[in-house]
Amino acid sequence: TKERHKANTDLEQRKDQLQLILDSAGEGIYGMNLKGECTFCNISCIKLLGYNSPEDLIGKNMHAQVHHTNEKGMPISIDECKVIKAVREGKGIKSSDEVFWRADGTYFHVEYRSYPQMKENQVVGGVVTFTDITHRREKESEIHYLSFHDPLTGLHNRSYLENKRAEIDITVNLPLSIIYAD
Repeated sequence: TKERHKANTDLEQRKDQLQLILDSAGEGIYGMNLKGECTFCNISCIKLLGYNSPEDLIGKNMHAQVHHTNEKGMPISIDECKVIKAVREGKGIKSSDEVFWRADGTYFHVEYRSYPQMKENQVVGGVVTFTDITHRREKESEIHYLSFHDPLTGLHNRSYLENKRAEIDITVNLPLSIIYAD
């Protein structure tokens, strides 16, 4: 019984050490089984998704919880879900053009990676790591706007017109004149 107790104690310490490592990561991390149900998650995952504890996610279908709908409100079927596809096909993927949904029903832009978990050459589940890139997206949008608009007036600038020239320089619009003023 002493050996069994020591083995159980060692096992519990290893489990605690692994959870400590997961919880030290700044990215949200969760695991899921082949049904898409959450098997583990770290503190960052819980915070980013707006939940209170791991029990709010463990055992729940993660597609239905966080990846069910796109930014425009259109549902994403489980067959179209890149996270699930990566696990089912046994191939890792990276995406930065989607959103995850929080517990309160709001969404945020994410960059995520989804990788299959392999055991004896068989897919047994998946691991997803993700970060909130909403701030980065806002800055990219601001840079894009400033690239094509005058910061003082908000009017389109010469770069915008140069990019649109092929689109507007067509026979239907002739004669065409553009006046630039500063």
